[in-house]
Amino acid sequence: MEKNKKFFYGWWIVFGCVLITSTIVPVVMSLSNKFLIPVTKEMGISRSAFSMISTILQALGIFLSPIVAKKIATGDIRKIMSISVIGFSLAYASYSFAQNVFHLYISAFVVGIFYFSSTIIPVSIIITNWFVKQRGFAMSLAMTGIGVGGFIFSPIVTYLLETYGWRISYRIMALIVFVIAFPVVTFLLRKKPEDMGLKAYGADENISTSKKSPAKSSVDLTVKESSGKPFFFLMLIGMFVCGFINAAALGQFPPAIQELHGPIVQAAIISLYSLIGCFGKIIIGWLNDKFGIMASTIFGCVTFALIFIFMLMGSNITMIYVMAIFFGLGMGIGNVSPPLIVAEMFGGNKYGEAYGIANSAVQIGLATGSLAVAFMYDKFGSYTNAWILLFVLTVVTLIAWIASVKMSKKYVRN
Repeated sequence: MEKNKKFFYGWWIVFGCVLITSTIVPVVMSLSNKFLIPVTKEMGISRSAFSMISTILQALGIFLSPIVAKKIATGDIRKIMSISVIGFSLAYASYSFAQNVFHLYISAFVVGIFYFSSTIIPVSIIITNWFVKQRGFAMSLAMTGIGVGGFIFSPIVTYLLETYGWRISYRIMALIVFVIAFPVVTFLLRKKPEDMGLKAYGADENISTSKKSPAKSSVDLTVKESSGKPFFFLMLIGMFVCGFINAAALGQFPPAIQELHGPIVQAAIISLYSLIGCFGKIIIGWLNDKFGIMASTIFGCVTFALIFIFMLMGSNITMIYVMAIFFGLGMGIGNVSPPLIVAEMFGGNKYGEAYGIANSAVQIGLATGSLAVAFMYDKFGSYTNAWILLFVLTVVTLIAWIASVKMSKKYVRN
């Protein structure tokens, strides 16, 4: 980093990444099912049919993620992201022209293609390139945009739906995404500091200290060798179930809360747990650094499990607000805990390969969780059985992750 620079440009990069994650990610994840009730009523389709939109999009990530990551790592990231933001905005707006559920599925497929090449993958690569020192802090700041966007846009989407209907709402949100994200990727973001004659933040310090700091011990096996071991299998079970319960909660809480207490309360609850989620992610990271992976995993899974208990008592509006607090505190297990767990077992040069496999398991869970719960609602006429199942599965996640970490210690080199 240049000594004569009072403000490192990398922090502008972080700000730009926050704008990206706060616009594109929420409209696909936390806010997508705010459209569920109006769309299903007008089209006369089931909730599980509507939830297939999320399933199609998340399933694409299983196959597209490694392709997109390789293309972005070697190509012109600003060109790729600019085209992707344009494509995403147009594809998202195309939901509004759907005449039947199959039109929605086609739009979801196209949205998914541009989504994965404009959000989390490029943001992660950019932050990694720009930061050596405080990389974790920079990454966590970039990802808090997901919660900030959910907090800001939840009441906006509610207002748009009530005032203009779901078709116009899709178009307006697509326009908002484009107006904010396109200038950021075109004029603000840079792939790496060398493009501006700079060095990564803390790069010089890293050179002088790396020889003094021994690498953290990790599993003394290749990823291929580990794949046949019980601890690796348990890790993947935890990853899959984690994705499943997160997709189920984010996808089905909005319609469930709206049915119980109306759209105004629903919007307030989404905003509340989205905002608290920003701090929840930081808390999980702090617990991991201060007390270790076991403490952060237990905290995240226990707080997450409690949200389904409170949802069972959801007819009481106070319980809904308590749920939102715990949901915010625990939602970091969806995107903070998985990389921390993989790093605990596969530090160093094996991390990328191991996390790629782990993330595929998470994506499978994300692709099926909301759909499965919507199917249960259609079958039983309520969410009661689903909340009980998700509570049990959260406990399964906790047990699988703790067991996998403990069992992996057997293969750690001395």
